[in-house]
Amino acid sequence: MSLTDSNAAPVVDTPRSIARAATITSIGSLSSRIVGLAREIVKSYFFGNGPAASAFELASNLPSQFYDLLAGGMMSSALVPTFSGLIENERDPAKVAEFGRLLGALLGLAGAGLTALVLVLWTLAGLYAELVGSGPGQNPSLVTSLLHITIPTIAFLNISGILTAALFARRKFGITAFTATAFNLTMIISAVLLESRLGVGALAVGMLAGGAVQTAMQLPGLRGVQITLSLNWRHPGVAQVVRLFLPVAGGLALAQLAVQVSYIVAGQISAEGPATMRYAAQIIQFPLGMIAVAVSAAILPALSAQANQPTTDEFKSTLAQGLRLVCMLIVPASVGVFVLARPIVAVLFERGAFTSASTLYTAETLRAAAPGLLFAAIDQPLIYAFYARRDTRTPTLIGLVSTVSYLALVGVLAVLAQSGARPFTLVDLVLANSLKTGLDATLMAIFLFRKIGRLTGHGVLPLALKVCLASGLMGLVTWAAMSVLEAGVGSSRFLADVIVTVGASAVGAAIYFICAWALRMRELATLGGLIRR
Repeated sequence: MSLTDSNAAPVVDTPRSIARAATITSIGSLSSRIVGLAREIVKSYFFGNGPAASAFELASNLPSQFYDLLAGGMMSSALVPTFSGLIENERDPAKVAEFGRLLGALLGLAGAGLTALVLVLWTLAGLYAELVGSGPGQNPSLVTSLLHITIPTIAFLNISGILTAALFARRKFGITAFTATAFNLTMIISAVLLESRLGVGALAVGMLAGGAVQTAMQLPGLRGVQITLSLNWRHPGVAQVVRLFLPVAGGLALAQLAVQVSYIVAGQISAEGPATMRYAAQIIQFPLGMIAVAVSAAILPALSAQANQPTTDEFKSTLAQGLRLVCMLIVPASVGVFVLARPIVAVLFERGAFTSASTLYTAETLRAAAPGLLFAAIDQPLIYAFYARRDTRTPTLIGLVSTVSYLALVGVLAVLAQSGARPFTLVDLVLANSLKTGLDATLMAIFLFRKIGRLTGHGVLPLALKVCLASGLMGLVTWAAMSVLEAGVGSSRFLADVIVTVGASAVGAAIYFICAWALRMRELATLGGLIRR
């Protein structure tokens, strides 16, 4: 059906359609995280956390960074708002035609610019590999060969991002929700089928193919739209995208610089550093996405509506509810990850090339990342509160401060290591990142509460004290249960580690919820209601 057909349905947002879109997006996000974890398990089986796995992390990080900096950074700040303004009513042929022209201009300009960028980076791949892969035990030539495969992924990822924004504007959430899942599945299939012939290059081929797959699977969602490819940089929509994106571009660039520094320093610390850091981050991202991102997305519509009201009472009430839910779930999750780090890593990754030594190294890194999980979960709803108030400037400036502080701390640690005062370990690096997230969350809270007032009377602090008490007791009991189970069944076999992880987790969860009931945490009822829905 053509979009210029007079019978085309207008784009109308209703509570039911918003709830349906949120459900589809949540299911897609969950599937992506599960399949993404499966991808890491497959990678750990074939390559462990050794130099080959680290070489791939260094090579795959570059396309991811350029996506986060370009289309990913533009998505919510510029692309979706601009597209949405043109496609408010699909019954208007003029609006639809203009939508197609803007999309064509953005795709044409992006295609030309990304092609030039890919060619430049491809030519400089060797120099880049020497920069990021010069640590002990690293293999710059392997990084170079992998970069020659992964760099073209930059074009696919960013074109895919533009298409995703266009589909968001048309409310085609079902098409976009599972693109990341398809990307991860493609990498898994490539690794399984090609590892024997290409080695770690199979992951790079899978990444390139995954980018092409997620781009192609979005094209049917634009069926009927007449896309006129052009290099029309004078189009008003292009100017609007640039104008909306520029205020956040500096912060994104500095954030990506911090990510790059992290991987370079991790490679300097050890040959296993980049891959180990990635495995730990993948575990952290699972509860973060399931709890903090889900709760933040759930409260954002209400916050956006309440931000325009004469008083801030309802706004603060909704924000407080989100913070209480996040606090109640993420604090025990962080404690559980810290206590059970070794058996969790063993169950997920310890097989094939991923040895028991790899497990211990990754578990240490995971424990250092656990505080960052807590800080990031608190940070997320605070950022969304700023966005609901149409304030993107303050979070950007706070991000700049926390990122500069992180880079300064890494620099101090590096100087101390060079002087022989103390070694610079991977745990130090990950802890520094956790502190960065903590500083970000603290500043976010200070500046937000200056704008809307404190959340006194909304029960956040009393609940936080109760949660800390219950989580502390849970952590002690979980550690004791883990010790007893390890003494009984051992900790050197997969089944034994499963028993330790599941058994200790169950005991800890039971203790936590008993404490929550005894301390009369009313959020238990709220959580139960959400689960029943």
